[in-house]
Amino acid sequence: MSTRNSLSRRQFLSTAAVVGGGAALAACAPAAATEKAAQDQSNTKAESPTATPAKKEIVHLKYLTADRELGRKVKEIAVDAFNAQMEKDGKPWRVDSVFGPATDNDYRAKLTVDAAASTIADIFDIYQTDLADFAAAGYLMDLRKYLEAWPEWGQIYDVLKPLGEFDGKLVGVPGGSTMTFFVRKDVLEKAGISTEQPKTWEEFYARCDQIKQKTDAKPVGIPGGTAWGGGSFEEGFKMVWLSFNGPIYDESDQKWVVSSPTLLKAFAVYEKLTKSGWLTVDELLATNPWEPIKYQEFPQGKCAIVTGGEWQWTFDWGPDGATPIEGLFEKVMRWEWPTEDGKPFTYVDGGVGTVISSKTVDAEGAFEFIKVQTSAEVGCKQLPIYIGGPSAFKDFANSCPDYKTIVNGKMYEASQLFGSGRVYSFNKVGLEKIADGIAKATEDIITQKKTAQEAMDSFAKDMIDILGPEKAKKL
Repeated sequence: MSTRNSLSRRQFLSTAAVVGGGAALAACAPAAATEKAAQDQSNTKAESPTATPAKKEIVHLKYLTADRELGRKVKEIAVDAFNAQMEKDGKPWRVDSVFGPATDNDYRAKLTVDAAASTIADIFDIYQTDLADFAAAGYLMDLRKYLEAWPEWGQIYDVLKPLGEFDGKLVGVPGGSTMTFFVRKDVLEKAGISTEQPKTWEEFYARCDQIKQKTDAKPVGIPGGTAWGGGSFEEGFKMVWLSFNGPIYDESDQKWVVSSPTLLKAFAVYEKLTKSGWLTVDELLATNPWEPIKYQEFPQGKCAIVTGGEWQWTFDWGPDGATPIEGLFEKVMRWEWPTEDGKPFTYVDGGVGTVISSKTVDAEGAFEFIKVQTSAEVGCKQLPIYIGGPSAFKDFANSCPDYKTIVNGKMYEASQLFGSGRVYSFNKVGLEKIADGIAKATEDIITQKKTAQEAMDSFAKDMIDILGPEKAKKL
């Protein structure tokens, strides 16, 4: 497992949630295309009423994904459904599957090289951390006119829609997951510790202290340090950062805020947890830190609190997961993120998993595929194979009743959090550098090489050096 796999796992599962979207199967072209086709047909009839229509030439569109077994199965359902529907409807588009490298870094490298050379596939899956850079470089097609004219666009949860926006473009159908703490309820209840939602960080700290004093479990594992790779930011720090009120990115001048009272408070959480002996520091410094924390100690009840999204009900601890927890739904519960103002929140994370190249040979055909890929018909067929997260579509349960009961109803429950969850689009130019810098800064804090203040000062200097003063600033 690479240091980015905890992140890429979430990215794939978020994509899977989009694929299982729940839109009604749409066989019609976008409105503008339909009008044009009708006009062309009218003109043809006027010129030659008895002419036999010419057979449309088939346009083959390439769809690129990483070469992974589960991804192949999910993709095959969507591609087969699309090709069958196009043939049935007499439409001239077909999709051909193309597979890239299986590993994260190799696949990312292929996308970058192919995009720069204008040889990238018509349709491709992309990592969330690369979306902003690809959009800024002009590699992605703006689908706004297609999406906003699409009837199913109204069925997508409003909180998710900004997650499809990059550099002024609407690049695809957004999907999301809900990020929270997961808690070993049974461990706390056995020790007489309240399982009630902690509203502030002070309440959270008090609960961690009780766990340390009254149980044999380590209180909390929040991703941090360089060994966790991008997951230190994606599965931990950005929610901690959002729990304090203050600017993270200044939209007015398009700069990351890399030194501020808000950021210092976020770093101070790691400092407090470390100095109090509540954080799983040794595990975070291991080669693959997610293994001892999420795959060993949490399933064994030796770590009481971890972070993550609803995919963990299946991928991590479900019957077919990495380390199943017997009686999972009775032993494990979720907590929202505590805040400085006492208003805990569920973070709605996500983005766009499948995009269309700005160099595609046929934009209308490529968008037709997106519509079929996110349809309820395809989503229901994929459900028995894998469901990575809640559906992006409000009406999916109406079209696919099993959605309400699969995974003990946890995916459906998570989708209900979309209405009240908090979203923030971190996908700005330079995100990957920011994430790397946060991983280094949190490692300096949890190893106690630097104080929270010293770590922030070093982080700010590094980010201004790397991104330039035009992309990063201090407050």
